[in-house]
Amino acid sequence: MSLDRYRRPRLIVLHPRSTTYEAARAMADNHVGAVLVVEDQRLVGIATDRDLALDVVAAGLDPRTTPLRDVMSDEVTPVDIDDTIEDVVRVMREHACRRVPVLEAGRPVGIVTLDDLVLERAVDLDTARSIITTQLEIAARFKPAGATSPAGVTPGRGGERARQRRAARAENTYGRLLHACMRQTGLSTREQAERALLIVLSNLCSRLTEDEAQHLLAQLPSKLVPQLDATLGGSNKGITPDTIEAELRRALQLSPEAATDVLYATCEVIADSVSAGEIEDVRSELPAAMKDLFPPMPYRRAG
Repeated sequence: MSLDRYRRPRLIVLHPRSTTYEAARAMADNHVGAVLVVEDQRLVGIATDRDLALDVVAAGLDPRTTPLRDVMSDEVTPVDIDDTIEDVVRVMREHACRRVPVLEAGRPVGIVTLDDLVLERAVDLDTARSIITTQLEIAARFKPAGATSPAGVTPGRGGERARQRRAARAENTYGRLLHACMRQTGLSTREQAERALLIVLSNLCSRLTEDEAQHLLAQLPSKLVPQLDATLGGSNKGITPDTIEAELRRALQLSPEAATDVLYATCEVIADSVSAGEIEDVRSELPAAMKDLFPPMPYRRAG
């Protein structure tokens, strides 16, 4: 069953330069707890009522001058309109989030919340509890020692706190991706998994057009972007599965058979980490010899 019923006829979308006051007014006027943040027609973040309360109000910042980019989470993992509730739950569990945007043709058309799923009995209470617990554990990593209320927050330091929250979420999301890569590829260390992921992604980004490569990276952990920026916009037709496997063999000291397995397993992890629509867009730009790296739906989820 698709996620079509989660389309929002009045989806609230703002720009990173929009103020947090505008976001608060939009939430109040539309009785919602989050706004999506879009730039150049791409989803770049999400800001919640919790973000505004902790990083603006409690920090003593001026909501009329504080832009959304200073408090939004840019570690946002969407799903495609043709995905399922199971895909949404997987994203919530893996990324410790309670709201998941829904995309169609790369553009946000809806949002699924944990509250929605609980009310519909689409998830059990144990699953909901584990999602919330993981989210709180991430937040606790940077809570000031001894702080039990907003009084423990130094006025005017909301921007720093927001950056710390984003950094914690980014590290958590990146760590989960590397763990999935280790599990799928059979590589024994985080460093090996990271190397394999960077090799495969850098080659993909060099083979795709710059726009498509940017769209792909926008749905992956932000910690990857600085390491891959230089590979964008190549449309390098010399890249093939064989050349990628050769690079994996050299970098990881693999046999030819093992390099093939690692390449396909890494591509599976990438496919499991972005929306199905995005992978279809990637496949559409790849030559026939590379389309097999991303088999048509349904994908096996790395979970």
